[in-house]
Amino acid sequence: MTDACGRGGATPPSRWDPAEPDPVAGLLATARRCLGMDLCWFSRLIGGAQVIEACDGDAAAFGVHPGSTVLHPGPHRSHALAERPSPVVRRIRPEAVTSEAAGTATTGVEATGGPLAGRPEIGSYIGVPVTLADGRPYGMLCCLSRDADVATPGRKARSLALLAEVLSASISDRRSGGEDREAAWWRIWRLIDSGGPTMVFQPVFDLPSLDCVGAEALARFPPGSGGAERWFADAAAVGLGPALELSAIRSALRAFTCLPPEFGLGVNASPATILSGRLADAIADIPADRLVVEVTEGDRVEDYPSVRCALGVLRREGVRIAVDDVGAGYASLHHLVQLQPDFIKMDQCLTRRIDADPARRALAAALVHFAQETGSLVLAEGVETARELGVLIGTGVHQAQGHYLAPPGPLPLPASANRTRPPGTA
Repeated sequence: MTDACGRGGATPPSRWDPAEPDPVAGLLATARRCLGMDLCWFSRLIGGAQVIEACDGDAAAFGVHPGSTVLHPGPHRSHALAERPSPVVRRIRPEAVTSEAAGTATTGVEATGGPLAGRPEIGSYIGVPVTLADGRPYGMLCCLSRDADVATPGRKARSLALLAEVLSASISDRRSGGEDREAAWWRIWRLIDSGGPTMVFQPVFDLPSLDCVGAEALARFPPGSGGAERWFADAAAVGLGPALELSAIRSALRAFTCLPPEFGLGVNASPATILSGRLADAIADIPADRLVVEVTEGDRVEDYPSVRCALGVLRREGVRIAVDDVGAGYASLHHLVQLQPDFIKMDQCLTRRIDADPARRALAAALVHFAQETGSLVLAEGVETARELGVLIGTGVHQAQGHYLAPPGPLPLPASANRTRPPGTA
């Protein structure tokens, strides 16, 4: 498996975001210290097995480590977790531990790659289930001690059960918005690895001629899986934002072979993708002077000099820069001032009903004046009616796109908008 730039070694994220405090590590340390046990671990139910995700204590002495697959004693075996067992305390005598493979009851704990069975240092075990808010089994919170006669085992089991409830609540909160981080990572990575999203192309028309001059490439995702906004937001949340964007850009760039040589092509890139430095590699074999990189709002930019430097590399190859969604928020206006784009893409929130709103007309006129002063062009997004188009032409907007002119679709692009010039325009 390779990443979006052809390099291997893709690694899914850990269960917990490294930018946040790890609730498991702190809870395991608390459990081991307060209960007076020698080892505490959290194991997760994966495919019918319990796999240790984190340990606190001298795990090596007990022959376990993160990644060990554990068989829990008695009713706490993996297949029985769905029955929501209550906490269990076991005094473990090494000579009594037997193998499930032999068809006898297991009263101890085993771990593949480091079996616990038969180890003389294991004296006792406490294990409690970790369930999600809806009651589904998720894993186990367990402790081991070298002492076969653990003091007040009932109290210790109750305390561990309370800690498991805290862990359950934390896990449920993180999963409450839908799938967990690992599942989202794999869903997105499978799409990237299979070639990325499919692309459609929304034509861009010159004003006032209504001649087609190019298109914006738009990503489309599998039916029923959510729209582009959700996919890119999920990708950013699990660290795959630039990889997904680059896979979409690579798909879009293949359209150059089907476009007339005078047509341009716009692709979307967040500041994070631009700063990754991988965009320059992606465009190495295309006619860069026909490419427009549209900078989306994305994450807040903390270092504009670095973004300008990365864009400068692209500009030296002939790439032109657009700032997307201008007028939709503070970030886009800040991009406009800081990035000095070649194209100012006026957001549809300004285009919509511009024929009936003096404030929108004034803002559009201000953007046209700004463009004249800075040597850029204004492109209006989201044109839906003939009246909106007429006002945009009258205001001096240079280019436009929208369903009224042509909806997004496959190639080839039309030569011109299939519309009659609005009344009252020159």
